[in-house]
Amino acid sequence: MNTPPNSPTTDLRFSRTLSSNRVWLAAGRRAIVAGENLRVFGHIPETCLGQQAHWRRRTSEARDAAEQEILRAHGAHLEQALEAAIAEIEAYLETCRSEGLQPNLNKLREDWASGEMDLTRVGKALRQSLDDMQARLRHRDLAEQIGRTVRLSDYPDTFPARRRPRRLIAVLGPTNSGKTHDAFERLATAASGIYLGPLRLLALEAFTRLNDEFGVSASLITGEERRIVEGSRVTASTIEMLDPTREIDVAVIDEIQMLSDPDRGWAWTQAVVGANAREVWLLGALSAEPAIQALAARLGLPLEVRHKTRKHPLVVGHALANNPAGALRKARRGDAFIVFSRRDALNLRDDLLALGKPVACIYGALSPEVREREARRFAGGDADILVATDAIGMGLNLPIQRVVFTAVHKYDGVKRAELTPSLLQQIGGRAGRFGHQDEEGVVAGLTPAEHGIVTALMKAPQPALAPAGFQITAGSAYLEQIADMSGDHRLEALLSLFLLHADCGDGFFTPFVPEEQLARAAQLDRMKRLTLQQKHTFSMAPMASQNETIDGVWRDWAYTANQGKPIQLNFLPASARKASLEDAETTVRLLAAYRWFGYRLPELFIDHTLADESLAPWISAVDGHLRSRYKQGVGGGRKGVPSWYWPQKR
Repeated sequence: MNTPPNSPTTDLRFSRTLSSNRVWLAAGRRAIVAGENLRVFGHIPETCLGQQAHWRRRTSEARDAAEQEILRAHGAHLEQALEAAIAEIEAYLETCRSEGLQPNLNKLREDWASGEMDLTRVGKALRQSLDDMQARLRHRDLAEQIGRTVRLSDYPDTFPARRRPRRLIAVLGPTNSGKTHDAFERLATAASGIYLGPLRLLALEAFTRLNDEFGVSASLITGEERRIVEGSRVTASTIEMLDPTREIDVAVIDEIQMLSDPDRGWAWTQAVVGANAREVWLLGALSAEPAIQALAARLGLPLEVRHKTRKHPLVVGHALANNPAGALRKARRGDAFIVFSRRDALNLRDDLLALGKPVACIYGALSPEVREREARRFAGGDADILVATDAIGMGLNLPIQRVVFTAVHKYDGVKRAELTPSLLQQIGGRAGRFGHQDEEGVVAGLTPAEHGIVTALMKAPQPALAPAGFQITAGSAYLEQIADMSGDHRLEALLSLFLLHADCGDGFFTPFVPEEQLARAAQLDRMKRLTLQQKHTFSMAPMASQNETIDGVWRDWAYTANQGKPIQLNFLPASARKASLEDAETTVRLLAAYRWFGYRLPELFIDHTLADESLAPWISAVDGHLRSRYKQGVGGGRKGVPSWYWPQKR
């Protein structure tokens, strides 16, 4: 369609276009905009000529008449909208040039010339484009700033230990090789020292042995507990509780192979790098040696490696029987039956008790106090047989003569997967513990199906730990730095920025943020009154989110803290004596979590002393259930196959 004779713009053209199955009268012209030769062509809502299908059915005369009517009514408005759109485009391009932004000009040319463009919405679209590009530019600049500031290659320099002479002593060998005994002997002669273990149970065992067996005045410090012995020169502690500012003579870091743990490896990295001790002893599996050597070289520290061998031989025995029922009847004093869930542990316990065999039971949901009591029952002869999960893989010095694997697969959070050689050998190595058994330790599978795999895994070499990729977590100092740079105090955003933009350098150190912490951070960010430090503390709480009851209490505590109210000890059931085993276990775990918070947020968790006093009856309740001859499991299974047995697929 030609330009009307009265149009002041000689290059203006009106024409039909199609957009969203509608026919429009559109206007367009060519223009030099910010040095760019462009064609801008579009319509406005008032110039719609109708649906495409209806338009096709009209005659030529009717179409021309409709165009002329729209042109008379809205032509001036359409032309004004076109000029306004050109002005918006010009301002947009000038802003891009002045701010160094790089729009996709080829794509924009196509959009502006397509005729599908609503001229009244051009300005809004361009402003959104500017906002997006400016945000990306700010993010890029922030990413570069974070990379320059949060340099993981400089991680060792953030610790006081970097400024004093240190040496590493790695004592490596299989289970039952006397590594821990050697380390405790050294702590006994040290002017000051610390033991760092992966579990509160191990810290408690170290505390007891150092005081009772080695005559060392030792204190206990874990996330939930403080037992300060006046005049003590040694502390037994969980690894996350390392105080890098305290100068000591000797530090002992146990289970050093956990440097490669996908969830907690950062704590071992921190301990090796930050332990402020003249001597740092590293105890663990032989597979950790390449990683230790790499760390020593990176830190510029002298390294002494001592290899240990088992005190008593460990052999692979024979399958107990062709079927689970027959295997249980062949259970003997000193056996430890291994399962991989609380449910299976309790059901197997019930089946053994039904055969008249006294049983002790240990699994991960039990508190350290209860695990220790069950261990003493087994060690003292009150229980002939131990039923345990892989919770016994670390710690618990027990008089086990034979380890029997009832299963060789374990649920890894996604699926049941075969045990690794490292895990199976670590658990199996609990047989024949030095100082407890004069005879060799035995490892076996329950039936031939399990035994074949046990035999193969016991012979398989343990893969060496990678000499790089050591985890570094987003501590408070890093988060505060990123918050200052970004102006953002959302915990989820700060954790993500750390994960994405911390400078990894050569990849020797890598950033680490647990998925559970990110998920909790998103919830905590909705609580606007919590400080960044409070949110960070709540995100790190040792409260299993997969347990609905515990997760619900965690949320209630966070909401209460957000309201600025004190968090009281009001979640305890009425009576420990009448509580079920599961309820008693959950209560003990909640009390432990409350104590953990009490040391970190005492202004909110005001009943810390009451939590300490309330713990004993609930521990006794759990202990009472496990000592009882009543069934504690849920049973189940099908005929001939007990519920705790997972047959191997043929």
